[in-house]
Amino acid sequence: MAITPFKIDIPDSELELLSRKLELARLPTNIANEQWGEDNGVTVNRVSETVKFWRESYSWRKEEARLNEMPQFRTPIDVDGFGTLDIHFVHSTSPSKDAIPLLFLHGWPGSFSEIQKALPRLHKAGFHVVSPSLPGYGFSSYPDKKGFRHVHHAEVMHKLMSRLGYKQYVVQGGDWGAFITRCLGIMYPESVKAIHMNMIMMPKPDFDKEPEYTPFEKASLERNAWFSQTQSAYLLLQGSKPRTLGFAMHDSPIGMLAWMADKIFVWSDAYPWTPTELITWTLLHYFPGPTTGFQMYKENDPAEMAVALQGNTYVKVPTGVSAFPKELGLMPRSWAERQANVVFWREHSSGGHFAAYEKPEELAGDLIDFYKQVWKV
Repeated sequence: MAITPFKIDIPDSELELLSRKLELARLPTNIANEQWGEDNGVTVNRVSETVKFWRESYSWRKEEARLNEMPQFRTPIDVDGFGTLDIHFVHSTSPSKDAIPLLFLHGWPGSFSEIQKALPRLHKAGFHVVSPSLPGYGFSSYPDKKGFRHVHHAEVMHKLMSRLGYKQYVVQGGDWGAFITRCLGIMYPESVKAIHMNMIMMPKPDFDKEPEYTPFEKASLERNAWFSQTQSAYLLLQGSKPRTLGFAMHDSPIGMLAWMADKIFVWSDAYPWTPTELITWTLLHYFPGPTTGFQMYKENDPAEMAVALQGNTYVKVPTGVSAFPKELGLMPRSWAERQANVVFWREHSSGGHFAAYEKPEELAGDLIDFYKQVWKV
């Protein structure tokens, strides 16, 4: 099937409608919660300042041109039981004749564009990089049939890499991409030489004797518990009523901004987000429509992933982990080793959930060190 060059080109009519929505938008003014910080969600002042910049200074066309510096394509992929999906992806190749094909998988509220900062270093080190929009995200379509789970996302990604001519490749995943990465390592070990993740979530294994945890691991477990207890309501909402939430966000760019910014600020590690960055991240969900991205939470559950894999949840291929202190789901190495053949584990002193974006040099360095070690073995 054909691989077609793709450029992001949002119609002027969409931009004009967006501009009108921004001008007509009502912002809350009677919520005296600024002194409570972010406990009640993103603050009115923060959103108001971003919206003011959006109305007066932000340029989508400038951001669109920056994103289009990455070579992008679309191709139809047949998915067993779900028909044909049009998959959007970046395919940025290295001049090295022995380059390693790297599949980069994002999650929510991220996108294919998270890899852009790391591309120069990865190219220099000899990597071909494929960064798709997951089905239902960005410029990739989504099936109109229920039951599209992690294993089906993995099927799509493997077929994409095969179409690009990569008989063997490596994978990096964060957030939802980490779950799909694990599936790829389990389902296609003859093609997936190794996997790497910056998020690794799993239930606590049964130990005969409780492991001794490092200070870093203890802090990670505390952050996991904090996230579960105080920050996970969005999981229930997006996982139970994605369409209802979609109506609100689909029609309100500022609502979409507030919903995403609330997560982006809390999930990162003191990263200096600019208004332009926040708005661009928002629009990469707003323009295509956010509902199918939410739908992934309805369709996927870690327990169901184990069922879909017929209980085969151990990753035999070499596995690497980059551990950042403000990650939301990072288990101790002793736990991870019960679920995967962990041969690379590197802890960092700073960094959060969006590792490729917050810490592109550090993550790229880990990928280079790990994959150069295992690729030719």
